[in-house]
Amino acid sequence: MISEDRVLLLDLENLGATQLRPRPLRARLETLLAAAGTIHHAVAAYARPDTLDGDPLASQLAQLRIAPLRVAPGPDAAELALLAHAHRVHADGIRTFLVGSADGRFAELARLGRVELLVWNEQPVATKLADVVHHVHRLSRPTGAAAEEPVDREQPEPDFPPPGAPIPAPADPRHTGTSHAARLLAAFTTGIGIAAGQRFLDALLTRPRR
Repeated sequence: MISEDRVLLLDLENLGATQLRPRPLRARLETLLAAAGTIHHAVAAYARPDTLDGDPLASQLAQLRIAPLRVAPGPDAAELALLAHAHRVHADGIRTFLVGSADGRFAELARLGRVELLVWNEQPVATKLADVVHHVHRLSRPTGAAAEEPVDREQPEPDFPPPGAPIPAPADPRHTGTSHAARLLAAFTTGIGIAAGQRFLDALLTRPRR
């Protein structure tokens, strides 16, 4: 790393991104990455209990070449994880930090170098943080039906035939087998995609984003 390199630190909880579904989450992350411009790497911190099965959020981040920092829930857990990372890369020469958060804890980064904020329009920024940052980038949250789809959807009522109607013939077994094979192929392809995303993440910190 060299002093001109820039690192993006994302506090997903402060940005309101931890509970989003995949499509709106990706839209918000892509907005932040586009605003950051050329960076050495990006890191996103968030808290999740160890009891939860799997971590789909980590897979989403890996697809966008954002290193996930999952921490156990606790006071300022995500912020402390990002600050610890900032101190580590500062020791390697980094002097510019792009921070996706409005939390006042990040004011201490001003002692390490230049600090710029990436926050949403009308998102309040802690006073002690606003007093020390060099620039604030105000971003519009992605909106629209495609990006803000609801978490729950009503399922359509089953369409039962009226009384006395003829019972339809069973599906052709050959077609059923083909459909089952297609579903297996889709599941196999998804597994390959997740594995590739993890390899993508392993190589993230060894080369700059351009």
